[in-house]
Amino acid sequence: MNDLLVIGAGPAGCVASILLARAGLPVTLIEQHRFPRDKVCGECLSAVGIDVLDRLRLSAPLQLLQPAPLQRTILFAPSGEVARLNLPRPMLGISRLMLDQFLLDAAIAAGVKILQPARCEGTGEQVRVRDLQTNQILELSPAYVLVADGKGSARPTGDFGIKSHFANVDSLRDAIELFGLRGHYGGIAPIERGQWNLAFSVPQARIQQHKNDLDGMMKQIFAENVALKEQMGPAHRTSDWLAAPLPRFGVNIRDTGVPPVRTSSMAGTAMSQARVIPIGNAAAAIEPIGGEGMGLAMCSAELAAERLITSIRAGTEFDATALRREYQQLWRRRSIGCRLAGMAVSSPIFCRAFFPFLGGADNVSGLAMCAMGKS
Repeated sequence: MNDLLVIGAGPAGCVASILLARAGLPVTLIEQHRFPRDKVCGECLSAVGIDVLDRLRLSAPLQLLQPAPLQRTILFAPSGEVARLNLPRPMLGISRLMLDQFLLDAAIAAGVKILQPARCEGTGEQVRVRDLQTNQILELSPAYVLVADGKGSARPTGDFGIKSHFANVDSLRDAIELFGLRGHYGGIAPIERGQWNLAFSVPQARIQQHKNDLDGMMKQIFAENVALKEQMGPAHRTSDWLAAPLPRFGVNIRDTGVPPVRTSSMAGTAMSQARVIPIGNAAAAIEPIGGEGMGLAMCSAELAAERLITSIRAGTEFDATALRREYQQLWRRRSIGCRLAGMAVSSPIFCRAFFPFLGGADNVSGLAMCAMGKS
């Protein structure tokens, strides 16, 4: 029995579903939220993700949504020092509202069966799926389950991602702009329809100090960086603030394919008729400063789906060990580089001392880009 189940209709889940369905395999995609829905995200699609869309023949249709082309990164120290770095390859600024719906529509067009809004409540040998409209339970016995729920680790980092959309930001329409702050950092990137996405890494203690008054907290944060304060002067918010724990962890897959730490409804599920394959942020999560998260999630889904298609067609066991190696190659260097970059930008002393040097030395900026996986 080759029925396949994908849990989560974000970029990873949709990419995997599209590939499996196009290969002629029966795929059911479960998503508990209604679309369109917003998510905490930097909303920058890296060249790695664009390459996946190219291979799926979805890049041209995506352009109809008018994503913002991103050509460079500009770093601003709290005291005003600036470093300008050209991106080795262009990125795209596009909201999760638009991208996730676009990919879900592509999955539907590929023949994927969609259960939405529905929640996986798997126990025992079968996977239980609850329809969140009717409360009815559907029991499934898939051959494989690809988990793309973004919940690969229960380990807290102490940081939260905070994001919202703004209009009238006094900022460039072709650049990702990053701002060093007091012990953390934030970014502004243009997205479709003339808007900007603001996404910040904020320590949980700082949120608690403001008693969850995110407007008050962000006003204080804007004042900590000279350039950020100037750019946000004429801006106004066009969406709610969203907050979510910020995950950081390495490749989370064992030889069996089952992730060792789970926080989703699949936790503790005994599945004799299926293997569990984590993809996207269920498999690994990277520091968001590099804008690589969505692209890596999509690429991991492509790797897993292609290996699964090969094993099903050949009638062989799924090679989780080989997939783990591919995941480590995909994530490891980028994880280290992006984590170091996040720590550096979070240090006002480092920003003040090294930003002018970084922006003026092509070889140094090239190495920094390469360390974060941009080449």
